[in-house]
Amino acid sequence: MSWIDKVNQWALKGIRLKAVERVETDDLGSTLIQGDGNHFIRWSDVQEIAVLKQPSLARGSFAVAIRGAGSTLTIVDDTVAGFAEFCQEITRRLKDVVPYETWAVELTASPQQTGKVIFRRTPN
Repeated sequence: MSWIDKVNQWALKGIRLKAVERVETDDLGSTLIQGDGNHFIRWSDVQEIAVLKQPSLARGSFAVAIRGAGSTLTIVDDTVAGFAEFCQEITRRLKDVVPYETWAVELTASPQQTGKVIFRRTPN
């Protein structure tokens, strides 16, 4: 199943997406600051992270989709304050994450590729 198919599947399950205004990260996880409040995602609850190259008319170049425990889905684009720090932190906190430098170059260089899963938690 492709990345876009997964996002569509999550969306069809009634997951609501809210605009993220800022991301703050620490040792325990990330706080997503949204207009109607904050949402905290623990590193241990992150199940999958995918990146998406946004179309030229979008606000930024890339977006990151985070699927957490309980089928929560949050999308953060690269214009959000704290995005760069968040990308650095996920590499430090989650095992086997594809680093920003790798996926950003890969997606930018490929006109056909629009998305990529950069982390998937394996069942224990």
